Amino acid sequence: MIVRPLEIDDFPAFLDIQREALVQAPEVFGSDYDWFEGLSILSKEQRYERYLNYPYQYMLGAVDEDGQIVAMIGYSGNETSKLRHKGRIWGLYVRTGARGKGLATTLVKSVLEGAREVLGVEQVQLAVSTQNVATYGLYLRLGFTVYGTEVGAMKIGSSYVDEYLMSKHLV
Repeated sequence: MIVRPLEIDDFPAFLDIQREALVQAPEVFGSDYDWFEGLSILSKEQRYERYLNYPYQYMLGAVDEDGQIVAMIGYSGNETSKLRHKGRIWGLYVRTGARGKGLATTLVKSVLEGAREVLGVEQVQLAVSTQNVATYGLYLRLGFTVYGTEVGAMKIGSSYVDEYLMSKHLV
């Protein structure tokens, strides 16, 4: 298993895990499966390419020997001087068969290390569903703290999903 920033050649593998993630964990992503599937392949590729601006915005993947992405996480930083000290984690997902192996911890730690060492980021923020007990616990174990709760952050069907807003200071 290799943990690395995803590249343009990973696009087909990304589509595969993204589709699975949108079905299996709809509360993790702002987009939904039907909307995503309704996009043209060109639109999907253009959206994916926007994630390939390492180190300011990227997706980190745990990739197996067959080129399958078994876990992923997104990071967005800021290039402007007033906001450069902050970054954001989003879209953490680990495939069911790869869970329990520490991949989520490895991905989060890798993003935090890169943000601090490469960009000099001082604070990383994220939002996590209040229903996602495992991921919330992971973030707490890694030193993130809750600074607020967004009630009704997403609406899936007729149900609302609240999110904890969390941050971690890196300095």
